[in-house]
Amino acid sequence: MQYWLRKAAVILANGYILFFFSERVFWSFWRAGDSLRGSVLTWLVYCLLGWIFIDLVRRFRVASFAPLFLCGAVFGWVGEGVVVDTLYGNATSPFPLSISFTGLAWHALLSVGVGWYLTGMALTAEKPARIVVISLAVGVGWGLWALWWPAELRKSVDASVWGFAKHAMACSFPFFLAWLVLGMARPRWYESSRLATIILGVLAAVIFLAARVPARPFAALILPPLLTLCWVGLRRNARTAKGPDVLDGILGRIRPRNVVALVLIPLAAIAVYALFRSIHLLIATNIVLYVIAMPLGFWFFFRSLWCIFRTKLARIDEETCAGT
Repeated sequence: MQYWLRKAAVILANGYILFFFSERVFWSFWRAGDSLRGSVLTWLVYCLLGWIFIDLVRRFRVASFAPLFLCGAVFGWVGEGVVVDTLYGNATSPFPLSISFTGLAWHALLSVGVGWYLTGMALTAEKPARIVVISLAVGVGWGLWALWWPAELRKSVDASVWGFAKHAMACSFPFFLAWLVLGMARPRWYESSRLATIILGVLAAVIFLAARVPARPFAALILPPLLTLCWVGLRRNARTAKGPDVLDGILGRIRPRNVVALVLIPLAAIAVYALFRSIHLLIATNIVLYVIAMPLGFWFFFRSLWCIFRTKLARIDEETCAGT
């Protein structure tokens, strides 16, 4: 029982961190129709998506950013291609650009790369300087991103500075707690289970076949090949990986005093948002981010595959030379 409680604590905390960056930072405000019950249900969905993510990290011995981005790609594409259908394109993000935004450009790059990996590693540092810089950068980025929502959502949300501040602070406190939980955890608290892997995979496949394929038949030609590319890359990585994985470097190594610096994220976001609202300047930051992040998502994905296969080829060359 103790083992399952510890594993559940890691899954729930990990899920909230990904939920925070993927949903709450993205939307930035409480929208009409949002409720505590709906937020909890969405968090639990992200716990399942996050469970798939950390299971891949463990199973394929992910210890560097290149394979980690592939795990983030699976997390993003399952979320955007199974739970919802934005992977397959819409009016604002047509296919095939929708392959990157938001699955790669937001979920893999920002939620996993910045929000989970860079933040998590910085929280393990002996001195807080690194997490202070990251927290300020994330907060400034959040405040700038939120500027475009008032024009988009109009009167359906309270887009005032106070409305933004209430949302930012309310969502941030569980975020701080989630990192403290991962700091109290130990690497042995989460181990990959073959049964859990099968159950998670079957659950995703059933939802995909029952909900997505009937509504968008061509989804069957898009998502499976993308996930197969990630699987091939991660298998290659597992054959050459050595030493502890990324989870081993985070679980139990987070310093509580560094977690305190995370409060700079909502504070910096509120300050930036308040500054621009005070001068009545609303910027289309969604377009700016899209233009920058969408191609970056593709670039990081193919670069990750290239790095993994290059490492594999280099290892084969070394073994060949040693044999001769």
